[in-house]
Amino acid sequence: MYLFLCLFRIFVGTIVYIITLYNIIPMKKKSILLVMPAMAVLVLSMNSCGGKQEEKGTTKQEASKELTASKQKEEPAGDIFFYTSRHRADKYVPTEEKMGFGSQIQSINTNEFMGNTSLREVWVSPNIKHIANNAFEGCTSLEKVHFQGDMPVINDEAFKGCTSLKNLQVDVYTIGLDAFRGCTSLETARFGEHIYWIREGAFGGCRKLRSVLMAITMQKLENGAFDGCTNIEEFSVPNDFKNRMFGLIPSASKWKKIYLLSTEYYAMPKNCTPVKGCTLYVPDAFLAKFQEDAGWSQFGSIQPLSKSKYFTAEGFLK
Repeated sequence: MYLFLCLFRIFVGTIVYIITLYNIIPMKKKSILLVMPAMAVLVLSMNSCGGKQEEKGTTKQEASKELTASKQKEEPAGDIFFYTSRHRADKYVPTEEKMGFGSQIQSINTNEFMGNTSLREVWVSPNIKHIANNAFEGCTSLEKVHFQGDMPVINDEAFKGCTSLKNLQVDVYTIGLDAFRGCTSLETARFGEHIYWIREGAFGGCRKLRSVLMAITMQKLENGAFDGCTNIEEFSVPNDFKNRMFGLIPSASKWKKIYLLSTEYYAMPKNCTPVKGCTLYVPDAFLAKFQEDAGWSQFGSIQPLSKSKYFTAEGFLK
């Protein structure tokens, strides 16, 4: 359509120019002068059309570059090996450092990557809904695991002994027995709104763990879940564990920030031993009551949850 309009404009412009010259130029010079202007009009018109086409092409190229750059930002940097059902059938042992999963992989099987010391970074696709027992146990080079969707179950000893794993952020429902035991480099463990059950020894021996954030939905927390986690500085206390959570965190002298996720005001439990350097965040609705309580006032500061980095006024994750 654009080309047709250009050609039509060339034709009309040329005819008009010829007629005008024919009426004002003497007969002897018409034969020469008619050709030259006509050619000039033709060239100028074609350049005009070509210029616009070139401009249009340039715009498309720029848009394409922007789209490519945008996609590169969203996708993980570097080459990633994608593990598929074919690799599983062939019992292929990955030697690559970065690994993702094909669309047909819906669970990671028992012992599937156990003892693999090549893996450094893993992307767990939204299709995967279960990580079985010992799936990544002993993957001592594994530093990062990116969970791209919610994860109903991380089963027993799934990441046991992953001594290079530094941070955990996952919207998980259940974490099994000793699932992250011995992850001695783990510093943060943060869970989404679906967290329901953390089993005994789940984070046993994670001596560098300093931040544990659970949502208000948490309902089952077994004794010993944080055994040996002697450097925890920041943690949340879900509603159902207000009378025992403090006793499960064996690092009272190092507490710096505590988030009470509660639907009501309650007196300070006996197993809570606050220090002046610790800030207590409480639901906005009960701020005055907590501040007036002689027990809670032992904390260095009592602030509303809405001022915290992670939780809303009602105790839900931001």
